[in-house]
Amino acid sequence: MSYIIIKIGGSTLTHLHESIIEDIVTLKQQGLRPIIVHGGGPFINKALENNGVAPEFQDGLRVTTSEVLTVTCQTLIGQVNPQLVSKINQNTAVSVGLNGIDANLVDIIPLSEKYGFVGEPTDINTELLEHITDHFIPVIASIGMKHDTQQLYNINADTFAYKIAQTLSAPIYLLSDIPGVLIEAQVQQTLNAEQIQNHIDSEAIYGGMIPKVQDAIQAIEQGCEKVVIAAGDEPHVIDKILNSGNVGTTIQQ
Repeated sequence: MSYIIIKIGGSTLTHLHESIIEDIVTLKQQGLRPIIVHGGGPFINKALENNGVAPEFQDGLRVTTSEVLTVTCQTLIGQVNPQLVSKINQNTAVSVGLNGIDANLVDIIPLSEKYGFVGEPTDINTELLEHITDHFIPVIASIGMKHDTQQLYNINADTFAYKIAQTLSAPIYLLSDIPGVLIEAQVQQTLNAEQIQNHIDSEAIYGGMIPKVQDAIQAIEQGCEKVVIAAGDEPHVIDKILNSGNVGTTIQQ
């Protein structure tokens, strides 16, 4: 089945080019199976600020206390997800909002306690995704529940998208606020695992890009077809990735 996983970052949602919604709907009309996974960082930060809570990050992950978890769930599921679903459905009513809790879409392996309630997704319910994508475009918020404890967890949206892509052996398009992986201010058209590690060792790749590209390599090694990192404000960026490939950075083995 021709799945395409599209991850839309929280910062990208604030300046998402309208043509991207058109591209997503077109994929569905062409018989492909797009699956959208989204974050919501800026929206969560604003909601935390309104509650007098300062955001805290470790290793690129949001430290998620019980209070932060409540705000994150409310923001992603109650605000960001329905807004994105609504945008897609202005074109045609083909989108449905989900999160990792729905129909046990995903189970959770908790990460280190230093991150609080942050978990790694596991056991993706592929039957659910197949059933929904028969008719609809799922838009998935990055919240999940550990089945045996019923505890909610925040999931890094990149990690969630990668896990779905590798489980379905699908390509993944990461739409970001940057045009690709930058080395000395130049977008790299293609990268492989060895090149990425060399760039990390030389600190040419640094900060929040490190977990993004490391997760990409792991996903590819475990079944993901390829990873493309591209700018979410680029007109028709999805169409360009699919049909020309001359945009963003493609990571493959």
